[in-house]
Amino acid sequence: MFTLINITAKEKKKQLEKLRPLTILLVEDNLLNAKLVAVLFAQQGLSLQLAANGQEAIEKIRSTPVDLVLMDMEMPVMNGYQATSIIRQQLKSTIPIIALTAHSLPGEKEKCIAYGMTDYVVKPLDPDQLFTSMYQAVYSSKLPAAKKRAAALPATVAALENVCNMDYLLKVTRGNKKNINYIVSVFFKETQKELTCLNKAIEKTNYPLIGDISHKIKSAFFILGIKVLDQVFTELELLSSNPSTVEKIKQLNSRINIVFKQARAEMKAYQ
Repeated sequence: MFTLINITAKEKKKQLEKLRPLTILLVEDNLLNAKLVAVLFAQQGLSLQLAANGQEAIEKIRSTPVDLVLMDMEMPVMNGYQATSIIRQQLKSTIPIIALTAHSLPGEKEKCIAYGMTDYVVKPLDPDQLFTSMYQAVYSSKLPAAKKRAAALPATVAALENVCNMDYLLKVTRGNKKNINYIVSVFFKETQKELTCLNKAIEKTNYPLIGDISHKIKSAFFILGIKVLDQVFTELELLSSNPSTVEKIKQLNSRINIVFKQARAEMKAYQ
């Protein structure tokens, strides 16, 4: 659950006009999330550079002028916390950095700010919230107090009759069929790879890897509105950080695979 920010059409237009000339760097190892942000940016005429991890981001910032960084927190090689610390302490850079994370736990925003990040946005990304955060981070604009409303809850899922909720994807793509099919295609291709890696990690009882993969694919399932797995992913991450028995993890993994197959069937019918 996250908060959406309502802004007027005039304010949104102003923000986007001022964001278009900027060089924006997205640091994200999840290909699906990166493709989704690329679609959002292309729809608004915004340019985007990509880095797959914190180390790549640091190298780009050292060699290329960057106006704003969108930083994922959980990545291989170097995560967002480590990268931000180096950018602030070693590079002495004041470049605005917005944390992008699937974590909505109490204290997470404060943790990100303590590491030197400018703002914090929870995945799945709401375009208006993201663009407003970007605008404020770069221009330190004192906008009028924004009216806030709770995010609309997804449709209730009864058993496994319907696991996908397309509201979010329809919103961020503005109903563009080509972009929807593209994102859905990337979701199934990349998530299948991650599920295969998760199966292998479970076989080898590699608990740190189980936790990393669980966190990574959680946001991917959010994109298709698959909320039925929320509690499963939360429990899986907890078990991977406090390993006792792998049997419960296997049960949770089985549920994920069942829902994944159901989602594939639903999307075939949708397309």
